[in-house]
Amino acid sequence: MTQDWARLGALLRTAREDRLALSQADLGERIGVGRNALRAVEAGTGKRITPTIRRYAHEVGWTEDSIESVLAGGEPVLREDSADTAAQAVQADAVTELAKALVARLPARVLQELADGEVMDTDIVDLRKDGSSAVMTLVVKRGDGPAQPDQVREDLSAWAKAQRELRRMLPGS
Repeated sequence: MTQDWARLGALLRTAREDRLALSQADLGERIGVGRNALRAVEAGTGKRITPTIRRYAHEVGWTEDSIESVLAGGEPVLREDSADTAAQAVQADAVTELAKALVARLPARVLQELADGEVMDTDIVDLRKDGSSAVMTLVVKRGDGPAQPDQVREDLSAWAKAQRELRRMLPGS
């Protein structure tokens, strides 16, 4: 029985592009292989089912026996959870990219402060009455480790007082 490796590669590539919307490099990073390995799989140069092909098929949502089915002329079968998994993966990638972009915009001083303690509250204060882009961003944090509930209440009370004072100092308050 002949095995259609080119068809397997083409179906995997289509699933990667359509279901995951990932480049070869991005998928390779996810499954721990280089782009060249994925290029070879998609080109249909395989002669045996490798762990890379198994991970690739799993990542695009195929069932365990889909590879053998495709090689024998059949169609891949999607895992029941794969639609949710694919959507979650795309959403997780988007959230990760957004988080990276936002963190890249933070000054080093803010990053260091956030890394050193527990964030308790945040606030954004307009510095001008007209609502222009002049704003002050405040991050209230505690020192190392979680605090006792009484200490948290005390800290939040002190922050509320400071917050009221800051707002009173602003023009138009």
